[in-house]
Amino acid sequence: MSSDLCWQVIRNNHAHLLKKRNVKKPFSTEPNNLKNVNSPRYNGLCRRKVIGIEPASGGKGIILSHKTARYQNKPVKNLVKTPIKAGPRRALNSIRRFIRHNSYRKDLKMAALRRASAILRSQRAQPFKKARRRTFKAVKKE
Repeated sequence: MSSDLCWQVIRNNHAHLLKKRNVKKPFSTEPNNLKNVNSPRYNGLCRRKVIGIEPASGGKGIILSHKTARYQNKPVKNLVKTPIKAGPRRALNSIRRFIRHNSYRKDLKMAALRRASAILRSQRAQPFKKARRRTFKAVKKE
C-alpha cells in the first residue's frame, strides 16, 4: 500500500498515539520517529524510507536503524540496525555520511543528528560534585 494511503488510515488512531489536553499536535511514540511528532514526514510506520536513532543497550553508543529496499512486504526483515560505538564526533559523522552517500532522506538529517547528539550527551559521565554541607547556626531567642 502507498505511504499516503497508509497515513490516511492511521493518522488519527493508532497504538503509539499520545493525545493530551491543550496540545494541538499529538505525540507519537512509534519506533523510527525522530521527533516523536504525529506527522507524515516523521512517521516511522508508513514511509518507505525511515531512519531511527536509539541508544545502544550497553549505555555506550547509538543504534542507527533504517529500512531497506529489499523485503518491503516483510517488516521484520526490512529493518536494518547498525550499532555505532565510536566517539561522538565519529558517530555523528557516520550518520551524516550514511544519509549523504545513500541518498537517504535528506530532510531528516538534522533531526537525526540532534537526536543522536542528545543521546550521546546523556551517556556522557557526569563530573563528580562534592556535596556541600550547610551549617546551621543556633539562633538564641531572647
